[in-house]
Amino acid sequence: MESSTAVIESLEPMLPDSGKQGWNNSNPEQTTTSRSIVITPKQDQTSFKKRNSFRRLVTKSGESNISNGQITGPGTGTFVGLFTWLVDAKWRWTGFIFFASFYVTWTMFAVLFWLICYFHGDFETKESGLVGDVVANSSQPCVENIRDFTSIFLFSLEIQTTIGFGFSRVTEDCAAAIVTLTIQAILGTIIEAFLVGVVFTKLVRTKWRAQAIAFSQFSVICQQDGQLSLMFRIADRHTSRIIGARIRATLVSQTRTTREGHLVTLDQQPLRLHPSGEDSDLLLLWPTTIVHSITVESPLYGMNEADMMQAAFEIIVTLEGTTSSTDMSTQAMSSYLPCEILWGYRFDDMIGAKSDNGRPTVDHSLMDSIYPVGITAEDNGSVEFSPD
Repeated sequence: MESSTAVIESLEPMLPDSGKQGWNNSNPEQTTTSRSIVITPKQDQTSFKKRNSFRRLVTKSGESNISNGQITGPGTGTFVGLFTWLVDAKWRWTGFIFFASFYVTWTMFAVLFWLICYFHGDFETKESGLVGDVVANSSQPCVENIRDFTSIFLFSLEIQTTIGFGFSRVTEDCAAAIVTLTIQAILGTIIEAFLVGVVFTKLVRTKWRAQAIAFSQFSVICQQDGQLSLMFRIADRHTSRIIGARIRATLVSQTRTTREGHLVTLDQQPLRLHPSGEDSDLLLLWPTTIVHSITVESPLYGMNEADMMQAAFEIIVTLEGTTSSTDMSTQAMSSYLPCEILWGYRFDDMIGAKSDNGRPTVDHSLMDSIYPVGITAEDNGSVEFSPD
């Protein structure tokens, strides 16, 4: 069986240096409190600048940086794409499309009715001095009680919104007006159903709930229970809880060469985590430190700090669960680059003393607070390392 250890190579020949955002757009320095320190990760500056020319796959806020092109097949039509775009768009754009769609259709059908009435001669009644419903061609008008474009616009609005004041109506002698009336009634129903679906989806979607899930800006590597481990922290800052939360981490190497010599781009390898979402649900009543033990089965096994800074990979973390208030599934994502993995540090405790009501207090300002610890030469894979 092929070993799970990845041969992580550089992607410099595959991605252009110009016009790309950095793999790490955040400042690696972090101000912390109490025994914590100002972090300046040890790394080769040339390597850091090279990593800055690459674009990360998933942003720290969980947004994907992957661009899809030449998409065909089911589920890729214009209607589906427009619905998804409106759901993902900001509320100001959704509101603008909502109002504009009604005004555009009202005006468009008002113009059609005006043309039908004009060519039918309905406006000749006023010009010729005729009274009543009889026009110059001695036939009934297409639309009764229509005098100008304003009255036709109001008539178009009444049709689509089914207000029905009862003052204007389409007569039986004008087939074009009858066909236009039926088309507007059907199209108006479709537009209303579409826009109501968009607004309802935006109101109940769990994207905003996922924003309450916080990931630490950095991950750290240190000894945990006698084993060199990669650790990051996660916290739920919302009052409603996540039920059945499960977390997984995937190491995505930019390139990996198989034993057969085949080059795999964006190769994915899972990282075993504990507390693990594989065997049990994750309890998020308080901030939790997630641990990945760097054993022989880990893709990170055998790498020291210098090797990791030269490597080209990204660790993508995904949390999935069900919100207790709406019973809907939610997902939160984040990622860590090699320059965001700090060697020889450990997270500070966020659980403080009990408050006046006897409850433990969580200080979320310490989410990224860390302090230095030592790593032995055997654990580091090269020479003994101790943070300054």
